[in-house]
Amino acid sequence: MAERVLVCARTFQKLEGPHKDLLREAGFEIVPSGMDRRLTAEELAERLPGMVAVIVGTDEVSERALQGADVLTVVSMNGVGLDRIDVEAATRRHIVVTHTPGTNADSVADHTLALILAQARYIPYHDKTVRAGGWTRIAGHELKGRKLGIVGLGRIGKAVALRAFAFGMHVTAYDPLVDEAFCLRHGIETADLQTVLAESDVLSLHCSVTPDTEKMIDADSLATMKPGAVLINTSRGELISEEALVDALSSGHLGGAGLDVFTSEPPAKSPLWEMEQVVLSPHLGGNTKEAVLRTARQSALNVVAILRGGTADRVVNPRALDG
Repeated sequence: MAERVLVCARTFQKLEGPHKDLLREAGFEIVPSGMDRRLTAEELAERLPGMVAVIVGTDEVSERALQGADVLTVVSMNGVGLDRIDVEAATRRHIVVTHTPGTNADSVADHTLALILAQARYIPYHDKTVRAGGWTRIAGHELKGRKLGIVGLGRIGKAVALRAFAFGMHVTAYDPLVDEAFCLRHGIETADLQTVLAESDVLSLHCSVTPDTEKMIDADSLATMKPGAVLINTSRGELISEEALVDALSSGHLGGAGLDVFTSEPPAKSPLWEMEQVVLSPHLGGNTKEAVLRTARQSALNVVAILRGGTADRVVNPRALDG
C-alpha cells in the first residue's frame, strides 16, 4: 500500500501539475483534505492518522492537531509563514517541518506595489464610480519622491524595495538582522523602528508573526506615524491591531491603507469595508500561477527529500532529524 500524504493547502489541491506528479512518482498517495478553507486543529487531528506527511497552508498545526499524528514524519509548509505551526511540538515528536522560502517573493512584491498604487490613485473608488455612470474624480498622489518604510527586509522586502526605486521612491528599512551589503549596494537607508514609523509616507510590513511582532502596529505605533501616511500589509494580519487601525483611519490621522491579510480569514465585516481610502484583497499576494506552481513543487520536493532521501535544505527544525 502506498504511503499517504494529506494535502490541506488549497492552491496545491486545486491545481494539477508537476507538484502532484512528483509525489505520485515517488510512490505516495495524495489525500485531499476535502475543505476549501483553513483547517482547525481539531479538523486536522481527525485527518492525520495514517498520514506520513501533510502539506499545509494557513491551517492550525498545533500540539492538539499533532496528537493524532501516529506515523507523521513531515509537515511541509506550502509557503513561508510558520506562525500557525507549533514547530517545538513537532520537534518533540521528531516531525520535520519544511517551508518554501523565495518561491512567491516576486508575486507578493508585485501585489504590494499594486496596493500602494491602487491606494495612491483611489483606483477601486474610481472603477466603482465609472461603472455606476459617474465621473467623480479624487486627486491622488505620485509615488516619486515619497518615502517607503519597509519593516522586514527579507526576500520579499528586498523585492519590494527594488520595485519602489523604479517609481522614484526613497526607501528606509528596519530589520533586526538587516543585510547591510544589500542596503549599501542599493542605497537603502536603515533606521530603528520608531524612526521608520515616524518618517514614512508609506509603511509596508514584511515580517513574520512572533510574540515580539504580534500587534506591533497598535494605537501607539499608529500615533507615531506621519499624519496622512499609508499602511500596507501583505504579510500577516496579526501584525496589526485592526481596531486601532480603524480608529486611526476614522480620525484622519492615517491617509489610507492597503490590506491583503487579516487577523481572521475570511474576515468579519468591519468599518474598513466602508472606507474609500482603504484597498482590500483576499490574501492573494502570492497567488499567481507562476508562484503557486513554484511553491507547490518545492513543497512536494521537501516531502520527497525527507521521506525518500535527498537535499533537505529547507528544514526549519533540523533537531527533528536526529530522531
